[in-house]
Amino acid sequence: MSFRKLILFFLILFSSIEFVNAQENGFAVVELFTSEGCESCPAGDKILSQLAAEAKQNGKAIYCLEYHVDYWNKGGWKDPFSKNQFTFRQENYSRVLPNKEMYTPQLVINGQTELNANNLSLAKTAIDKAMKQEPVLKVSMHIDSILRDTAYVSYTCSKQDKNYVLRIVLAENKLSSKVTGGQHAGKILLHDAVVRILFSVNNPSAKGQAAIPLKEFKMNSNFSWTGFVQHKQTMKILGASRTK
Repeated sequence: MSFRKLILFFLILFSSIEFVNAQENGFAVVELFTSEGCESCPAGDKILSQLAAEAKQNGKAIYCLEYHVDYWNKGGWKDPFSKNQFTFRQENYSRVLPNKEMYTPQLVINGQTELNANNLSLAKTAIDKAMKQEPVLKVSMHIDSILRDTAYVSYTCSKQDKNYVLRIVLAENKLSSKVTGGQHAGKILLHDAVVRILFSVNNPSAKGQAAIPLKEFKMNSNFSWTGFVQHKQTMKILGASRTK
């Protein structure tokens, strides 16, 4: 083998190693803004469920979350999973993302990229791109205990900044809703990764514990906890993890 070919071989080899490491070290927080009162949203909900199932099967650090907004609730059906808090979160994204329009179903990936959730190919391309980027920091969570109506969640965060906020999310799978009004009257809509609680810790320390009210929710295998650190101003998600 010539010297030139040998150099080329090692360049290809190291490029491949770098690519694999980027794939393994990256993550994607995939946030869907949706509503049962939206005509085109069930298709987006189904795509999110597919993305979540594939991520779980392949062991990928892809964290899918489904937020039900409340601005569709005047169309003849009140979405039982909707919260104004989630509408406000989408409004915050609209202030920093290139597309200022609020719509459903909308996907936001790592707080930086938005797209129509009904385009599976485009969603996978955006997720693949996010997975190749190194996290800015490391975050981990552990459920210490659940006493009465409160979950005590410990966390670690490898970097601190006054503009950082830790989001701790409780999501629920295998939900269904029998719709009796609006555009989907008479249908049963299925959902996964529905956000039930969105709890924030401002300027998280290196180690800490959060006491999160569980309200009416009774923990079972359909629930999962996701934690991610986000920049308050840019809305970029800097690191994420999940725990049972």
